Amino acid sequence: MRQTGNIWPGLLFVAAIALFGQCSSYTGKSLLTIFFDGVPEEDSLALHPLAPDVVSGDSVLLTGSDVDSEPGMMVHYPYEERDCGACHDPQSLGSMVEPQPGLCYMCHEDLGTLYEYLHGPVAGGYCTSCHDPHMSENEHLIRIVGNQLCFYCHREESVASNEMHMDLDGMECTDCHNAHGGDDKYIFQ
Repeated sequence: MRQTGNIWPGLLFVAAIALFGQCSSYTGKSLLTIFFDGVPEEDSLALHPLAPDVVSGDSVLLTGSDVDSEPGMMVHYPYEERDCGACHDPQSLGSMVEPQPGLCYMCHEDLGTLYEYLHGPVAGGYCTSCHDPHMSENEHLIRIVGNQLCFYCHREESVASNEMHMDLDGMECTDCHNAHGGDDKYIFQ
């Protein structure tokens, strides 16, 4: 026996898959404009940073807020210019156009060519462990200021118990050590 039910639910399901099952939020945008008015143009979307405890450090939401409305913030140039495509690949759900550190070295000097010894995060290509890729209240887009950034990875008790560090109260780690690298294994300045 042949079934003669309504085919509209099936067609709606296929249309939903075609419209919303895309690999990127930008793919299929032209199809959406056929069915809906007011679909925003790609370049009309601006970024709005979220607090680091709300989302991961590299996550952002697309909103209508202005980046430069944050007084006293240091802003990474591509982020300030809303040039997301300089770092993020819009065709693959915002993944990076190249992994770190190569991504950073597209604009910044390759630190591997400057120093014989590299600090661990630099050697591993984890620039965003110390630097926020979008904006920060701190100079050089540093995530945490002072020794607290160092003690995020290095145990303060271990550092303080080293005899070379006795009687250094009030000094910053970077008074003696270069955060990126150096010519000896202790990355002295």
